[in-house]
Amino acid sequence: MKQDMQKTSSAHYLYVILGVPIIAILIAIAPALQARFTGFAINTTIRAIAGLLLQAVPFTLIGVLVSAAVETFVTTQFIEKHMPKSTSDGFLVAIIAGFCMPVCDCVIVPTFSRLVAKKLPLPAAVTFLCAVPVVNPVSVLATWYAFSDAPAVVVIRVALGIVVALLVGMSFVIFPYKGTILKQRILGDKSTLCVCKDSDSSNSCCSRDGSCCSRDESSMQNSFGSKLLAYANHIYEDFVHLMPIILFGSIIASIIRAWLGNDPASHINTTVALISIPAMMLIAYASSLCSSSDAVIARSLAASLPISSVLAFLLFGPMLDVKNTLMLISDCKGKFVLRFTLTVVLLCLVASLLVHFAWGGVL
Repeated sequence: MKQDMQKTSSAHYLYVILGVPIIAILIAIAPALQARFTGFAINTTIRAIAGLLLQAVPFTLIGVLVSAAVETFVTTQFIEKHMPKSTSDGFLVAIIAGFCMPVCDCVIVPTFSRLVAKKLPLPAAVTFLCAVPVVNPVSVLATWYAFSDAPAVVVIRVALGIVVALLVGMSFVIFPYKGTILKQRILGDKSTLCVCKDSDSSNSCCSRDGSCCSRDESSMQNSFGSKLLAYANHIYEDFVHLMPIILFGSIIASIIRAWLGNDPASHINTTVALISIPAMMLIAYASSLCSSSDAVIARSLAASLPISSVLAFLLFGPMLDVKNTLMLISDCKGKFVLRFTLTVVLLCLVASLLVHFAWGGVL
């Protein structure tokens, strides 16, 4: 298992050291490629990839710093001691955390995985996963800036984000998920020490590779210096693991955005809610815009689409897009990813349709 993890890490590192110079070369020769192949917006696509990477990498680093801190410094015992015992209080803490974390959807999945690995209850964890990208202060301020003449859009976006996040969490209370949602890569990354089951000595413990060590050695491993070293190691491993995902997701999203052009609404060209709302959700998913900047794009669409479609774009995109779906697939089992995806899609669609009717719209 340890050798397999090392091989996987080496492969991800190889993707990074090969991918970065390749992207740099493609950016440099983009104008020449565009002149050679005029049938497709190559120059626009390559520059969009560069833009998405420049946008996503800093936020990804922030997310890695947070997730590594959770893995290194937050213990299972701490969560069990301080996490509210009631489900409703757990939901409240998840929503409050969403308002307090100035991060976007690019960074929340690694933190979610670490918290679940540390035994945070799954309903509270998925509520946290859905709420943070929509209700974090950066997204709220960006939406307020983009829709300064329509503050109702800001209020409705935040309110729908809270409601959908809570409903997703409640779905895992009503229909509990059987078994663990995480892959062995995450579960096997724990650095906590345990008592050896096959040891009669009370002064022994199990190290990460399963071998026994003395209590003195365990204390050394848990010293502050060792924790800092483990923290740096987790940052490196997580960042190298996520960068190929970010790169691949950025390429897919940029190709789709180049095809959509500067006016995605022109490809929809309808005011029928049952068409425009799912279409805008699909565009939000494929575009993989950062939740701190999607409001500016949504503002440009507001003149040609029903406001319910714009809100669907602002609600669904932060919760699910190409990049964070790839991250979820990397960390979580496919059954959970499928259930989570279908739940979020259904709830966002219903919420947007309800807003459409409340706004006086018709199908």
